[in-house]
Amino acid sequence: MAQPSRTEEAALPKTLRHILELLALAWPVMLSRAGILIMAFVDIAMLGRFGEGAVGISNLGLAIFIPVLVISIGLSSGIVPVISQAYGAGQWEECGRAWRRGVSWSIFVSLIGTLVVLRTEDILALPLFDLTPEQAIGGGAVALALAPGLLAQVLFATCAFYLEATRRPFLGLYAMILANLVNAGLNWVMIFGNLGWPEQGAVGAALASTFARFVAMGFMFWVIFGQREAHAAGVRGPWETTWGPGGWRAGFTMRKLGFSAGISNGFETVGFTAMMLMAGGLGTLALDAYSISHNLVSTLFMVGLGLAIATGVRVGQATGAGDPREAAFAGWTGLLTAFVLMGMLGVLVYAFPMQIALVYTDDLELAARVAGLLLFSAFVFTPDSLQVVMGQAVRGLGDAWVPVAAYVASFLVLMIPLGWYLTERAGWDERGLVLAIIIACILATLLLCWRFRVLTRAKT
Repeated sequence: MAQPSRTEEAALPKTLRHILELLALAWPVMLSRAGILIMAFVDIAMLGRFGEGAVGISNLGLAIFIPVLVISIGLSSGIVPVISQAYGAGQWEECGRAWRRGVSWSIFVSLIGTLVVLRTEDILALPLFDLTPEQAIGGGAVALALAPGLLAQVLFATCAFYLEATRRPFLGLYAMILANLVNAGLNWVMIFGNLGWPEQGAVGAALASTFARFVAMGFMFWVIFGQREAHAAGVRGPWETTWGPGGWRAGFTMRKLGFSAGISNGFETVGFTAMMLMAGGLGTLALDAYSISHNLVSTLFMVGLGLAIATGVRVGQATGAGDPREAAFAGWTGLLTAFVLMGMLGVLVYAFPMQIALVYTDDLELAARVAGLLLFSAFVFTPDSLQVVMGQAVRGLGDAWVPVAAYVASFLVLMIPLGWYLTERAGWDERGLVLAIIIACILATLLLCWRFRVLTRAKT
């Protein structure tokens, strides 16, 4: 008797198969991306013991660096659906050629981003942000130390995208483990002035992170160029043009999808940065509390981002293999898995807010403020992860511009004005900023689910 095809599988076995395949790809991606923010967690935890205000100054320095980094990585992420579809179609050499085009594009993008980061002090000094001169100067000094690491982090991400889209996600995880060990050791030296190094506080933490990012980048290039049959894989060979094999025109689809992700990430991240700057206007304690909460949300968000990248890869591979029903099922399975896993993390945060706060700081007044804020932040994890999963799923199908519109509506048109209203007019403290984030993420999720449904119904 003939075996049933995948499209004829019963619903439960098919769902379980998709979940297992998703998690097998997603969990090393989760840990790899979490490693990026674990560095920030270690920085904050160590700075929280350095002195009052150090955490806030560090986050002001990151306030421009992080949006620029996220936008730059987004602009570079167009290689994910391109490589995934080539891999699904069995075009192995094209995967490596696309990676080389991605490297050229990433260098260009990150150099422009670095110029923006170098202007952080001037940006923070604008009257719009209502920060003191000391806060602007301190944040600018941190950003100056972070700026060189932008190139390294973007190139690391480009390499990770290539390896993940070709089903080798563990290598990025190994790179981040190495980088975190380097960062923690250098933090001990540079923040507190050990081993004869001058005490540098937040600037020292930024320098340590920059060095660690270059270590991670170097590891990834070593792995990719050193793989077996590198020429057959397309990662070695004539570069052909400044823009990589095939030149500028060959990278059109990569750039189109990258612009979609970069612009979408930009609106989202600019919105989150606006929330951080609004928190700065509420006072030092509010800024420190919001900074800690934001770091926790961002760190655990890496679980959702790992699921999103894995979902996008699987949707792209199924699309490249000419199986639209499998692509649709992969997207909805990613959404379901994210809902369950992130909901569980939210419950844990809601159940143990003070214990989590004390991991970040031994200042009891600050810990109490953080604990109260985490009762709100616990509800951010699920909608924030769902929207990024569906964004990657839609791009995996090749749609570039509808996700941009969804992010404009959610994070620019809705979240920033709502956060301002709740804190400046309705009398909320930093909890109002978190509420605005929750509402915006729910809207983005609904819009992207609608778009994915429209696209998959048309293809099947």
